[in-house]
Amino acid sequence: MSSLARRLAQVLVAWVAYGLMAALVALPVAVVWALQHASFEDRLGAFPVEISLAHDGRSTVDTGLLGKIYWERTGAGGFGAHVRSTGPPEAGGTLSSYVSPDFLQANAAFVDDPGEVARVYGAELRDQVVGGLVRLELVVAVVVGGLLTAAFRGGAPPGSRRLTAAVVVASLGVSSVVALQAFQAWSDTDETVETHPMPGFDGISFSSPQTVEVAQQVQPFIEKNQTRFAADARAYADAVAASFETVLPVHAEALTPREGERIVLAEADPQGSLVGTRVRRAMYPELAEALGEDALTVRTISGDISSNGTVAEEGFVKGEATASPELPTVAVKGDHDSDTTVDQLREHDVDVLDLETLDVDGLTLVGAADPAFKALFGGLVTNESGLEEADLGAELRKVVDEETDEDQPVVALLHQPRAVAGYLGITGTVQLTDTIGHETQPWDDGIDDVPPGLVDYGHLHDVAGPWVVWNTGDADDPDHEVTWTVVSQLGTSGGVLEAPTFNRFSTPFSVPLKTVSLQLQYVDGESGLQTGYAAIDVSVDGTVTISDRVDLGLPGGQPMTRSELGLDGTTP
Repeated sequence: MSSLARRLAQVLVAWVAYGLMAALVALPVAVVWALQHASFEDRLGAFPVEISLAHDGRSTVDTGLLGKIYWERTGAGGFGAHVRSTGPPEAGGTLSSYVSPDFLQANAAFVDDPGEVARVYGAELRDQVVGGLVRLELVVAVVVGGLLTAAFRGGAPPGSRRLTAAVVVASLGVSSVVALQAFQAWSDTDETVETHPMPGFDGISFSSPQTVEVAQQVQPFIEKNQTRFAADARAYADAVAASFETVLPVHAEALTPREGERIVLAEADPQGSLVGTRVRRAMYPELAEALGEDALTVRTISGDISSNGTVAEEGFVKGEATASPELPTVAVKGDHDSDTTVDQLREHDVDVLDLETLDVDGLTLVGAADPAFKALFGGLVTNESGLEEADLGAELRKVVDEETDEDQPVVALLHQPRAVAGYLGITGTVQLTDTIGHETQPWDDGIDDVPPGLVDYGHLHDVAGPWVVWNTGDADDPDHEVTWTVVSQLGTSGGVLEAPTFNRFSTPFSVPLKTVSLQLQYVDGESGLQTGYAAIDVSVDGTVTISDRVDLGLPGGQPMTRSELGLDGTTP
């Protein structure tokens, strides 16, 4: 080893050693700093909020205009949460939004299961503390370690090792004293703050007597509706179970896939409905048993898994992700979902596609994340990507063209109809209505050939289609193999209203106000083309309806040439 290399190795070892000593000395202060600065942004209902740690013997919700709510309860180590409103409510952006049904629906998760919300927030704050501590310690180790290495020219500090150890211990003591003082100052409760207890509720108080008065008037309403919602949800779930148990055996034989077929279980827009997820979770095992082992290949969700894309919705997202435990689930982000929702889904083994392809048991799935985010019921729509919906569809089409073989069928998942139009290269999905009546009869539909297979989308909470786009190729090429693409507008698998009114709106724990809809999409295992579909609907009174299977495409699910089909002017 050359002298230069030895010198560099010596400097590096010294830097590491000094860095470790510096990180050790700074550790107490770094821990307190990480605790004080752990925070993240979320939405508490319609309010944009910042959540941080507190250690003053209580948890606090600071709503701004409506004052503060104090909860004399803390978690492990005496830590609580400080929830601070950072702006006006997003559901409309006006004072009336504070009492609107949109706002009430937004807070349903907190009323229904505050323990779950506390668990999720606690886990997120813990991650923030650990992440902040690691980042700060790395900075101290690199910067201070580097400065000490330079000061002592990459060698040992002057004096004996015992002296060095004494300096480190003394510095650690000073750091600990500073950290304790900072922690004490942060933890002290402001005894001068006047609080007003909520009668009948231990540990709950408010910063103003007026807010206590309002809370007392609202509390009976909340309790009454909680009880009513819970009773109605149980009755609905019981009705669905009884109805499904009756109608499924009647249709089971007709729903069973034909030889060589597999089934895609397609959904869209569960949108935070705990009740909708609960009834589907009960239905899926019975459906799988009735249709035969391995009949269901994959479950897809075309966006809007959550209602508001918040950290607090992790419990619902987990329930939705695990509603079909034996079946792979693939989803795309909708405009009510956020990056937080995507992370939550992936943590629970859901494949969330964004301009990429995925193979599931021989089926090729593609998808793209909706670029927009919509706060509750359209109160605020943002799109920071600069990408329009139609552009997103075109980007996904480019991915399919570049990453799959020509004429390879794909299952494409998008959320909004405008994205579908961009993917198909048409002006709008209304153009697909011209294909009605040609579900099994090829014709030159005026739409340029598109990737064969399936295209699913949601967003509108209403079922439409399926429409069949025929890929007939060049009229001068009689040997061109004709394939097809089935486009389906899916309904809401959560039964959630997309256009609520003042006296009629969905909540996560109330019964669905629209039909819960699922679709069985039959795909030929050899060709990868869709051969038919069947609908499973659950009405608002819990009655399950299963449609007859409807065939799509060519018989047998195999492509045929233009000449074989008579599209070249000959008789097939």
